[in-house]
Amino acid sequence: MNLNYRYEIKFIEDVAGLSNIMQWIYCTTSANKVYKDRVVNSIYFDDTSFSSVKDNLGGIAQRRKLRLRWYGDNEISVPNFEEKIKNGRLGYKKSYQLNSIKNSLFKNNLEKISYDCQKELLDHNVIFDNHITPTLLVKYKREYFQTYDGIRITIDQNIQFSEIQLYSKINDLKTFSHEGSILEIKFDQSQKEKVAQLIRPLHSTPKRHSKYLIGLAKLGQVVYL
Repeated sequence: MNLNYRYEIKFIEDVAGLSNIMQWIYCTTSANKVYKDRVVNSIYFDDTSFSSVKDNLGGIAQRRKLRLRWYGDNEISVPNFEEKIKNGRLGYKKSYQLNSIKNSLFKNNLEKISYDCQKELLDHNVIFDNHITPTLLVKYKREYFQTYDGIRITIDQNIQFSEIQLYSKINDLKTFSHEGSILEIKFDQSQKEKVAQLIRPLHSTPKRHSKYLIGLAKLGQVVYL
């Protein structure tokens, strides 16, 4: 479990912008691919008051997001439950491997997945103050790059959102596509000035962006610009 705070900055790009991003990666940075492209799946959780949504929309500096994440489309990885904690523009992530639900993710409905997920979290001594429930499924393809000095660069494309129906299975959920790509750069606090120099040729400004809120907005559940 890594509790080191790091920066995460994001850029939202259209097709033309993505072409410029790829040219920037290969011609300006020292980054190379460090993993094969893979599909990322996340089921976001929130309490009945949607505290995570409200904290983000309200600009609360110290906030968190909860999600169940796994990788792959057909042959999937062991899911992890992640608690992503933000303090301003800095953040870190706690991750708990949930072995018991890997083989039942597509067999059980979302209510049962949620129950089994929280049951296994008890084995990790993770207990939430409020009742939490699944609120959104997000799926996308991610490309991974890293510079020689450890600056991580990812590109997310083919983003899809699914509205949660507790008594439905994952594959039965209605899916909505989202246009655009997301460039994300993750780096240590000591690399702040280095990254500022690195992104200068992009001629673009980092933006706040939350797939969780974008997805809920696309489904008409929140207003998020």
